[in-house]
Amino acid sequence: MIDSAVNCDYTKKQAEQVSKGGAKEMLYAKQAEEEAMGGVKEVKERAKREVKAAKERAKREAEEAKERAKREAEEAKERAKREAEEAKKAEEAEKEARKEAEQAAKEKAKREVEEAKERAKREAEEAEERAKREAEEAKEKAKREAEEAKEKAKREVEERAKREAEEAEERAQREAEEKVGAELYEGTVKLTIASPVDYKQIRKLEEYLRQVQNLRLVLVGGSVEEGTKIVVSAEEPIPLLSVLREMPSVEQVFKKDKEIQITLKPNF
Repeated sequence: MIDSAVNCDYTKKQAEQVSKGGAKEMLYAKQAEEEAMGGVKEVKERAKREVKAAKERAKREAEEAKERAKREAEEAKERAKREAEEAKKAEEAEKEARKEAEQAAKEKAKREVEEAKERAKREAEEAEERAKREAEEAKEKAKREAEEAKEKAKREVEERAKREAEEAEERAQREAEEKVGAELYEGTVKLTIASPVDYKQIRKLEEYLRQVQNLRLVLVGGSVEEGTKIVVSAEEPIPLLSVLREMPSVEQVFKKDKEIQITLKPNF
């Protein structure tokens, strides 16, 4: 029983303590609620102020945007106006430039036509002068060619006449020499050898003379002034000039008075 009473007292005390604790908690909760209500009120006031500030700011931004849009519209309008004026000026400038270009092209074409006419005139005059010069040159050339042909014909006639005369003279001389060469010699004949000659040339001539049939070598002599003298004797009539001309060492033979002149070939 005592234990039950003790337990009851203990339980009662605990209940009192719990009751006191609950009262404190309620007080704390009330305070917290009041504080929370105050915080909410403050938050509401702050939110109200922020909303108002945001509205004011939005209003100012809207007005600024409106002003800015108005300015930009006016600037765009002014810019469009300037661009339109510049485009108009550019168009007018282009028209003026095209007009000037057309005028310049016309002037250029006109100048080119005039220059072409002047050039054609000059070329015609030059062609005429050139044709005139060429005609004069052709005339002079024809005159020179005629004179040259005349001189050439004259020279040809003179040369032909000279050749014919020389040929006739040579023919006459050959005929005379043949006639003289055909002349027959008999008996003693003196041969004169033209200087200069040497011992070997004379010996060669002597050998050729000894080989001639019916001809005898009689004497060989002479001097520096008179040349070499050879005396031969023909036992029968022979054409002595022709025989001498055919000898390899003899260059020239001709009759002089009663003697026969002989020129020997050099270095034979």
